[in-house]
Amino acid sequence: MESIKPRFRFAPSPTGGLHIGTARTALFNWISARSMDGDLILRIEDTDLNRSTKEFEESIISDLKWLGLNWDEFYRQSDRIKFYKSEAERLLKEGKAYMCFCSSERIEALKGKLISEGKPTGYDNQCRNLAEEEIKENLKNKIEYTIRYKVNPEEIRFNDLIRGEIKFSSEVISDFVLIKSDSTPSYNFAVVVDDNDMGITHVVRGEDHITNTARQIMLFESLGYKIPNFAHLSMILGSDGAKLSKRHGATTITQFKDEGFLKDAMANYLSLLSWAPRDGEEIFFLNDILDKFKISDISKNPAIFDIDKLNWLNGNYIRKKTNEELFELVLPFLIRENLINQGELKDSGLKTKIFKCVDAFRDKLKTLAEFPGYVKDFLSGKILNYEDEALNILKLETSRKVINLFTEKLKEIKTSGESIPDDNSILNEEKARAIINEIGASFNSESIKGKLLYMPIRASLTGKVHGPELPKVISILGKEECLNMIGQTLAFLKNNQI
Repeated sequence: MESIKPRFRFAPSPTGGLHIGTARTALFNWISARSMDGDLILRIEDTDLNRSTKEFEESIISDLKWLGLNWDEFYRQSDRIKFYKSEAERLLKEGKAYMCFCSSERIEALKGKLISEGKPTGYDNQCRNLAEEEIKENLKNKIEYTIRYKVNPEEIRFNDLIRGEIKFSSEVISDFVLIKSDSTPSYNFAVVVDDNDMGITHVVRGEDHITNTARQIMLFESLGYKIPNFAHLSMILGSDGAKLSKRHGATTITQFKDEGFLKDAMANYLSLLSWAPRDGEEIFFLNDILDKFKISDISKNPAIFDIDKLNWLNGNYIRKKTNEELFELVLPFLIRENLINQGELKDSGLKTKIFKCVDAFRDKLKTLAEFPGYVKDFLSGKILNYEDEALNILKLETSRKVINLFTEKLKEIKTSGESIPDDNSILNEEKARAIINEIGASFNSESIKGKLLYMPIRASLTGKVHGPELPKVISILGKEECLNMIGQTLAFLKNNQI
């Protein structure tokens, strides 16, 4: 017997950006399909005419591509309306559905009444057994109607690939709408028709769809369709145990992109929400886990979104990048913060400085968006702000000696008559380290070393006593900027009588 090729689908509604939970669903469908040599279908469920927008559809597709998720087929529900109408009419003819002429006002009033009585909301089947004459009269008078499914008493059972057997009594499900009064399909009806037409074998989605699955199984059976395998992912909760929401911070993939998270780190982290390789590995590219992944290994326990873990992962992926790759990645963030503009990048000296900053600060970064904060003093030419600890160092008599000698050493460096493009190239890390060593040797008899040697230079250049390696700082600034900063520092000390 020929085996059926596994077919998965990811079916977002374009009523908002790609939420972190929806992105995880897309990811697990992609991993499942690729690990089983199956197909992945992207289906845009855009029949909610009031809320669906082209902009959200484009944003979702862009974010999926950014995450590295591809698909084999693409559909929009809005292009398939005729299929839903045809199947709904078949159910009408077979007596498995009926026309409901209740107004939206009556439905809302019924809902309010049931809520006030503390009862579950649902339809009261008023139109279920209308006489043919009444139906014809309503149609003649052009009264709007929906098509509702007749729910019959039964027990619905299915084996969830993650949760095991799940049972429902149809008594908790009232007759539900298949086709709305505007002729668009309801969610539950459209997905069943689509899943059948598209040959979907596996439905992987959030646990909030479990009650929908019961309704859909009834429809699969009534329409004579083959029922796919179902797997329901656990909810993603915030660190406080509440459902993940805006108050927990960024919740969409676009927001995480804007905050400087890398796509590989994001995909890696999403895969760890409710699943982990059996070997305990935590840092991996998606293609590396396809032979390790099984749907049955996904946990049914809620996943806790841990921003600290994501930051840690992202920092690791940043450090996997070369300086050349990071240079390109940080540029948009520098431009966004108005530290540079695109035209200025024609300046080779500026490009060299940014490149050196990348090398100096790469190990400190958790996100790309942090980079401008680390380098703004190097790029903006702002007046230095001195930390208290830096001022305490600068007050020392030994510090003045170190700064003065450092200034002399800088002035000895030639910036003209050399076949080198700029003084940054002359005052590189190696040269800066040599100068520091020379200063240390000059004061060896006075025991000016360690912090007494390094901190005065750093404080005079940055106003701080901590930061990247001092030779890197000196190299980034270059001769003229180092002299300018020292000049600022000496003037500040003099004006404040320090």
